Amino acid sequence: MLKKLIASLAFISAPAWALQPPFTGQDYSGRYTCTGMDSHIGEYKGTVDMKLVPEQSTGEYGAYGFTLTLADSSLYNGFAAEHLKSLAVYFAHTDPAYKDYGVGIAKISSTPEGKVSFSKYYYGPEYEGGGHGMEHCIKD
Repeated sequence: MLKKLIASLAFISAPAWALQPPFTGQDYSGRYTCTGMDSHIGEYKGTVDMKLVPEQSTGEYGAYGFTLTLADSSLYNGFAAEHLKSLAVYFAHTDPAYKDYGVGIAKISSTPEGKVSFSKYYYGPEYEGGGHGMEHCIKD
């Protein structure tokens, strides 16, 4: 009886991270070459650097930090939550004065050559009165 009580108290006092299963999903970290179409700027090109945050990833759910760098050197920082080939994304321009931030949803797939890619629809509520776009990225 005492052993059971001690074991249950140890479980209660265990830190929350210790109770989470390890990440078992696919790691999509890497550099991606991207092309997009934005409702304000039109066509654009850039790169996304995405990195798994292992301490925040659990089971089949992945957490990522990322940076999008456009060809004109505009820089956006963001993060994403991933589950089974779907990404929920938040991004923001590094200069908050632009009010250029938003959310996106992306589907991860493979190119015919077998490279990981994702296609994202995004929405920015404040940049120049609001806008949206589509982006397609292929892992280098």
